[in-house]
Amino acid sequence: MKIFIFIIAACLSFITATVNAQYNANIKGVLSQVRTYTDGDFIYISLENQPTEHPVCNVGFFVISETVPFERRQMILSRLLAAYAMKESVNIGYDDKGDCAHGYIRVHEVG
Repeated sequence: MKIFIFIIAACLSFITATVNAQYNANIKGVLSQVRTYTDGDFIYISLENQPTEHPVCNVGFFVISETVPFERRQMILSRLLAAYAMKESVNIGYDDKGDCAHGYIRVHEVG
């Protein structure tokens, strides 16, 4: 019985660790680029202090994926454009281990 409980606890801790792995890092900086394209609903951004390394994703941009609902993408884009125009620092939440979008670093939070 104790072995069964141990196995269940180990499996639950693995599942919890896997779920939390998608948003585990933040970087704060001034935007150097905000790009949108007519062939997709994604938003590419880069910071003046853009990360130079990532184990899986291309570090050239952060990406707000088209899987983010339209209304949320519009709110995020408004926030980004205001910060870009004002040269204001923004906080970008992302996964520093994986979770790419279009090959670039997927954004999970903009603040």
